[in-house]
Amino acid sequence: MSSRPGILRLLPVIGLILANLPMAAMAQNTSSTSPASASQNLDQPPQSLDDGWATIKPSEAGFDPAALASLTQAAESGAIHNVHAVLVEHAGRLVYERYFKGSDERWGEPVGTVSFNRDSLHDLRSVSKSVTTALLGIALAGNYHEALARPITSYFDDLKGSFGSGVEKISLQHVLTMTAGLEWNEMTVPYTNSDNDEIRLYYTSDPVAMVLGRTAQDPAGSKWYYNGGLTQVVAGLIRRKTGLPLHKFAEKALFEPLGITTYEWLGSSAWKTGTSPSAASGLRMRARDLAKIGSVYLHNGVWKGRQIIPADWIELSTQPHVETIPWGRSTGTYGYGFMWYPGRTKGAESYRLVRAAGNGNQRIFILPDLHLSITVYAGNYNNYSHASDAKVLDHVLAARIQ
Repeated sequence: MSSRPGILRLLPVIGLILANLPMAAMAQNTSSTSPASASQNLDQPPQSLDDGWATIKPSEAGFDPAALASLTQAAESGAIHNVHAVLVEHAGRLVYERYFKGSDERWGEPVGTVSFNRDSLHDLRSVSKSVTTALLGIALAGNYHEALARPITSYFDDLKGSFGSGVEKISLQHVLTMTAGLEWNEMTVPYTNSDNDEIRLYYTSDPVAMVLGRTAQDPAGSKWYYNGGLTQVVAGLIRRKTGLPLHKFAEKALFEPLGITTYEWLGSSAWKTGTSPSAASGLRMRARDLAKIGSVYLHNGVWKGRQIIPADWIELSTQPHVETIPWGRSTGTYGYGFMWYPGRTKGAESYRLVRAAGNGNQRIFILPDLHLSITVYAGNYNNYSHASDAKVLDHVLAARIQ
């Protein structure tokens, strides 16, 4: 779940930007002191806007409004550390939407303390990987098993002669499940260190060539190892398949159908002209827009009655192709799909859970059995001690009354 060093130069902003908008007040009427009135004041739906989201009162969706208010209080008091936004969807409707104040970064560059609101763009970090694989599913448009079994080198005829030893044995499925076995150093060196291979990726002119030029040190499929460079390979495949760089295909195939008009997708200024932006970590979105992508996965690829991502791809992406991985223990037990984390929640009452995760506690939690999708933004970059995502998830699950 990557982070950029502060000295990294960025490409010009990609996409439309709404910057430095004033914080919209989210005041509630608390003038009455009667318990009944106080309860009613807490039981308010998120604001209904012309953005495709339906909203619903917490009580009507089976949530205790006072319990959700305790989540708000925990975030505002710092008991949930530096959380910036939390959105909860139940069965296609927003139940809870709150924004908070905290320190933040823009792809590794500190931006100070920000008062977040629904128009604020926010780093997704490695949630960008999950969005990228959604785009791949759209680009492949069926015949998935054949496409997944093909050697990754067969998608890159223009790089013949530059592949590393053993790379020809790596399939697309190995790339998507991070079992390629390439020589790569990302899990043991922090992202603030220039010896981290994902950081090195941002200083090379051709990131796809760099990744596929590495030697395969483990047999393909034998070992899970987190490798952000593999996501850039996926971006390269999408470009070769569609003729469009990653962000332009995203606009056409995913963002436009979801009504997403404002975003940034950043990349390295060292990359040659025409390279797609950083598929591993460069996407920045508004919280309501990211929540739409969570909703699409919750509803088998459908948004407002339209099939956006093929249902077969959703199912394939969220299966545990790797049974267990060492990350995410604070919120559950996870395997690894196609750059999504399928698993189960912790505790005696365990639920199926699919997670997208990014450095700093950026999260999408999808709980199909409960018809829930939860979106979290936070600013805990390169700090793994706060477990803000776990605390948000616990509060939301505790607020359910049916």
